[in-house]
Amino acid sequence: MYDPGLLYVDPILTNLSVGFADPTVYGEQIMPITPVNTQSGKYNVFDRSDWLLYESRRAPGTVAHEIQGRRWSTDTFECMERSLQAPILDEERQMLESQGGLANPAFGGAIQIDPEADATKLVTRALLLGHESKVASLVRNTANYPGGSFVTLSGTSQWDNWTYGTAGIPSTVVSDPVANIMTGMRTIRTLTGRWPNVLAIPSYGMSFIENHPRVVDRFKTFSLSQPDAFQTLTGFEGKIITPDSMYNSAQNIDATPAMTFFWGKDVWLGIVDPNPGLMQFTFGKTFAQIYPDGSTKPTDRWREESRKADIVRTSFKYDLKIVSSVAGYLIQTAFSAGAW
Repeated sequence: MYDPGLLYVDPILTNLSVGFADPTVYGEQIMPITPVNTQSGKYNVFDRSDWLLYESRRAPGTVAHEIQGRRWSTDTFECMERSLQAPILDEERQMLESQGGLANPAFGGAIQIDPEADATKLVTRALLLGHESKVASLVRNTANYPGGSFVTLSGTSQWDNWTYGTAGIPSTVVSDPVANIMTGMRTIRTLTGRWPNVLAIPSYGMSFIENHPRVVDRFKTFSLSQPDAFQTLTGFEGKIITPDSMYNSAQNIDATPAMTFFWGKDVWLGIVDPNPGLMQFTFGKTFAQIYPDGSTKPTDRWREESRKADIVRTSFKYDLKIVSSVAGYLIQTAFSAGAW
């Protein structure tokens, strides 16, 4: 047993963990974090009772028509803790010191290696990859959408398939990425009264869109290299993200790596409110419980003398919830299996 007196939350490493931003994960951009003080609880789900029409005419001397207050439904969240730890062996420190790795000028100066920081980044990134996997699984599951809020493309309708209806006439190409995206935009607008503000397209798929015959023909005099090219092309005015996050599906550090994309060949549109409050209209949220130190990803550290090692552990207690399924639209298999 380690000495509980030596186990403490390291504020420096916690700040590193909380502030760590891996540019290759996108889960928090689609299901942003909402900090909560309890492990479980309820949250309100918006309805559309404030869209009703009421008779408002009032005759002299009569009482105004009274309407009911807005109705709410509720759902629950229950945060589950995920924790990972990594050892920093005394032997590793000795090896670094012997090579001048720990700011030892006698051996040529420091190599700028910080074992505690490196271990914290390692476990934090692993936790974020787990979050990425769970978000991608929820977003890409058609069962999480109402009918009409998703479409599955196949064969000649996929965006990397440029089959012509009439040879040489670009407007007859069967696949039509712009039309598919506009359909998703209109669907969300119809169901929510708002336009989507986030569009996620796999990074490797953008080249198929930009070089698609319909797109090239439609914008013969338009430069797709302009920063707002895609917004002009589709009428989409929100944030475009190009997920390229991957994981090793071999699930074995010693096996031959099998790199797999979390987001596959799917395209997603949706409404995302990045604010951390409980009463925003958004597709999904990451409810993350706040730890006693005030953070959502604390890092603690202790000594295990029997192993001659210091242990660094980072924890993340959260629950993923789709708050409003009508605020999202999924274009499944927008690209074929052989697209990349």
